[in-house]
Amino acid sequence: MHSTPFHQRGATLLVSLIMLVVLTLFAVTGFNLSSVNLKIAGNFQQQRYVESVVQQEIDRVVSTSTVFNTPAAQPTVTIDGVTVSIAAPACNYFATATGYTKIVGSLVPEDTEWDFRATGTDTLGGATAAITQGVRVRLLAGYCP
Repeated sequence: MHSTPFHQRGATLLVSLIMLVVLTLFAVTGFNLSSVNLKIAGNFQQQRYVESVVQQEIDRVVSTSTVFNTPAAQPTVTIDGVTVSIAAPACNYFATATGYTKIVGSLVPEDTEWDFRATGTDTLGGATAAITQGVRVRLLAGYCP
């Protein structure tokens, strides 16, 4: 028996269209997932960049001795699009330095511990970072309020 065109029902066409729709959905889902992963990686990278800029600014401030003489908040600075503000450092602990043989008058050195708190915000992307850095410094007596 020969089948005539009137008796064909188009099952192959229907199955092919369903397979095409399923493959298209897989492709679209794959593109969306890769796009989301790319955004996550970019945000993570920007977050780490902001943290490194804030840490760099803390290191710059700590390397100056004037911040311990007159502890005050540092002026807000913008570095490569990241706005960094450092609060006034806080002296948490001080004790007379042990093993120190040279004492000039009443000036006895003390071991002090300070906390520096800084925040940074990326002005373009909005990423933020807050870092607290502890520092131990030997100073003359009376610098730790």
